[in-house]
Amino acid sequence: MVETHKIVRDPIHGDIKITGCLVDLLETPEVQRLHNIKQLGFAHLVFPGAHHTRFEHSLGSSMIASQIADILALKETEKTLLTCAAQLHDIGHGPFSHTLESILLQRFGVDHVDLTETLILGKYAVFEGNERQFITAPSVHEILEKHEVNKKEIVAIIRGEPSKKPYLGQLLNSTIDVDQLDYLMRDAYYTGVAYGMIDLQRLLRTMMIYKGNLAMMRKGVSVVENILMARALMYSSVYYHKTVRIPELMLSKALEEIPDAEPFEFFRMTDAEIMVSLKTMGRFQQEIITRLKYRDLFKQAYTVSLFDLDKEGLKIVKQFEDVSHRRNKEQELEDIFGIPKGHIIIDIPRPELLRAEPRINNTDIQVIDRDHAKSLDDFTPIAKAIRSRIAPDWVLMIISDEKYRKSISRKIQRILFS
Repeated sequence: MVETHKIVRDPIHGDIKITGCLVDLLETPEVQRLHNIKQLGFAHLVFPGAHHTRFEHSLGSSMIASQIADILALKETEKTLLTCAAQLHDIGHGPFSHTLESILLQRFGVDHVDLTETLILGKYAVFEGNERQFITAPSVHEILEKHEVNKKEIVAIIRGEPSKKPYLGQLLNSTIDVDQLDYLMRDAYYTGVAYGMIDLQRLLRTMMIYKGNLAMMRKGVSVVENILMARALMYSSVYYHKTVRIPELMLSKALEEIPDAEPFEFFRMTDAEIMVSLKTMGRFQQEIITRLKYRDLFKQAYTVSLFDLDKEGLKIVKQFEDVSHRRNKEQELEDIFGIPKGHIIIDIPRPELLRAEPRINNTDIQVIDRDHAKSLDDFTPIAKAIRSRIAPDWVLMIISDEKYRKSISRKIQRILFS
């Protein structure tokens, strides 16, 4: 008998039944590659259990999408589009997930969503060099064509921009989409923090479609409050924990310091491959990769929060959002302190956070109360409070080798802000 479905055991959702074209998509090189891309980058250096990957997150997102599609009684074609989009939404991620994305944005103005789109449309190959000759499985775009699934519609759903049915995009890209639901629950489980506990089944039972848009019944407001709080706390306590951020900055610096580096070639790699490759590309890269291997990290030498700055200080920090200004200042500081090239890194995290996760300030969803659509703000102050909350804790951080930390911390305030 031909196998028509697969059962995958997942620690978050239990048995996940995979059917239809999702079975074939599961075997594609683009999806299988996600086994080798950590979901949380270097978070395992702080939270040792965080070794989960983009693969299981994609599976979980697709499973939640399937459940929602059944509860909302979506048409079979809509369910197929939604579940395929959920399973494929992260195939464009590079090594260590978001870690190197800022370099792609700086050099080429593209991010992992753009690469996901090109993979789905068959305009970009995930393979390095001559790898394709050893792989017999068809690619994502070939499977979608075989099953007559509209590739452009899947891309539109991933981007939250479907042409005729807004709710399909909102189910994958909104305040309470399936992507966030899975990663909050999954990341909380593997990091061991308690913030991502969500009553998923109650949430799903209170979701509805109202005039073509995703909405909530009033009785689901408390669950949405829980999700918003979980998201805010996970960003400040896990995703932008300073000791998670520091190794990400170190790896990015190692890549940036390679003359004429081709970011797209590195973006095709897996986590292990980029570590091996960078180690052969120069003494500085060898140092950084070795230090990451043995967790001998740079240290925080200076931080400043939004609340520590006056109007003039804010203007100075704003200038550092320009990458070339930031790099020039790093070199200037290295000269002032007599520090080797690459050993001072200035971090301005907020702009990068908003690019990587534009939904962080999205706290609204329609709430249906007695056949009237209202804002979430009409029922709870939590949404407004979340919007006013600043994450991460610093607007500017300087990191360096431990042996330079004291000399930097003594003088840096005057150098930057006098």
